[in-house]
Amino acid sequence: MLKVRGIEAVNERQRRFRIDEEGGPAAESHLAQVAVYACRLLAENELLGDCRPASEGVLLLDLPETESTYFYDGIVFAALDAFNNPNKNPTITGLPPIE
Repeated sequence: MLKVRGIEAVNERQRRFRIDEEGGPAAESHLAQVAVYACRLLAENELLGDCRPASEGVLLLDLPETESTYFYDGIVFAALDAFNNPNKNPTITGLPPIE
């Protein structure tokens, strides 16, 4: 199970999520899947932004010009929930990869 251990504002347009898995940094391959889900949610909601793994245990969220970082943080939390519970989130996890 992936868990957020910290969120930092890197600058006005980027958020850094520290994510653990079983007591250590989450694997980059798992973060890549979370990023796919987050990008899918951004696209489905017609939102600008991007999400990608930066290194083991770190996920970056690039933001458009906004004052509502809380809302965008929620996108990452929804993507994490989909990763942790794929059967509970078939609308996110059951779709083919974004091309």
